[in-house]
Amino acid sequence: MMRPRQVLSREEWTAMAGRPEPPLLALWADTREVHALLRDEEVPLLVSTAVEAGGYPALSPVRPSAARFERMVHDLWGHQAAGGIDARPWLDHGRWALSAPMAQRPGAAAKAGTPEFQFDDDVDQVPLGPVLGGIQPASHLRLGVRGDRVVRLEARLGYTHRGCLTLIRGKSPRAAARFAARLAGEATVAHALAFARAAEDALNCDVPPRALAWRDVMLEVERAATLLDVAASVAEAAGLDGVATRFAWHGEAVRRAADAAFGHRLMMDCVVPGGIAADAASGGGAAIDRALVALAAELPALAMPGLAGHAQAAAARRLPAIEGAVHLARGLLATLPEGPVSAALPVASGEGLGFASAPGGPVWHWLRLDHGQIASVFMCDPAWAGFQALEVAMAGAPAEDLALVRASFGLSSAGADL
Repeated sequence: MMRPRQVLSREEWTAMAGRPEPPLLALWADTREVHALLRDEEVPLLVSTAVEAGGYPALSPVRPSAARFERMVHDLWGHQAAGGIDARPWLDHGRWALSAPMAQRPGAAAKAGTPEFQFDDDVDQVPLGPVLGGIQPASHLRLGVRGDRVVRLEARLGYTHRGCLTLIRGKSPRAAARFAARLAGEATVAHALAFARAAEDALNCDVPPRALAWRDVMLEVERAATLLDVAASVAEAAGLDGVATRFAWHGEAVRRAADAAFGHRLMMDCVVPGGIAADAASGGGAAIDRALVALAAELPALAMPGLAGHAQAAAARRLPAIEGAVHLARGLLATLPEGPVSAALPVASGEGLGFASAPGGPVWHWLRLDHGQIASVFMCDPAWAGFQALEVAMAGAPAEDLALVRASFGLSSAGADL
């Protein structure tokens, strides 16, 4: 259950904005207010303030991670972050039919232009993207290099913006769940679960125990499969083709087992507000368990020698994380309770906050319901923090390390592009 949202006066918000603690998790808005989710002890703190004269006091001077959120808020709602450290567009690349499309009165379309990057004149700039090879979503990485070293990396996203927040508004939680599940394909279960928990929090809805157990199984299966994909990419970037093949093989086996159990390789649309869409197919749990047993047996042998720096540290975390996901999923499968797998949702008003642990980090969803329909919503993906962490990791690193370091983060821009 979320704490009641606190509405701060302009003076209280300004005082909060002037302190680095508690750390910021997310920042978003609606037509009248701006909202900040803060990491405050065990239960997050959600605070809001009214937008006055088209603006609000910026958080970015003290919490730099707020800058991209502030840019997003301006692009979608038109609210200005007074005193913000970065006023460049984020999602709006000058190709929308209207500017500030979620405002009460959207404006005329912005002019298209080349992306703006902030580099000193004495560094060489190397552009990468936004069109990239493979199936990864578009993103523009600009390297500022001096010699063979990266002085600074800056990421520009927004190329795969789909208007998810607008698509969700006005729908019931059940109808909107499919949009939340499609925010980021590598974390479809995590996003569907965070959204469902937010709706259930808003409606004070109890979920049947069997549905809760299956949700946790799906989450751990997704974690294992996605982390196997990341490990395969790291091994491939490091030239360890044999290890990469084995990681990819196990990832495919886990996803085939998920398909046998839930009818979809990514388990998309399986988690819904109130529970899960349907019970697992007969023999589905056993298929998942077999895939996990085979993975656990080979995992100790899938070491990646020769890595260094961030890639080595990331690999050292990924393998235990995969092992932990396998252990948790198998334990849940062995103790599944009987009973129904969904509960009816009441038609009511309220606000709710939902959390789930995605393979790349925490996922947060917030929504406000008005007589059963979603009046406002926001979804925070780990990509918001991940691309900033990539920029930090590459500062001072050899330019040739970018492919390996980026692979070790397992980043997708889709979740932050909304």
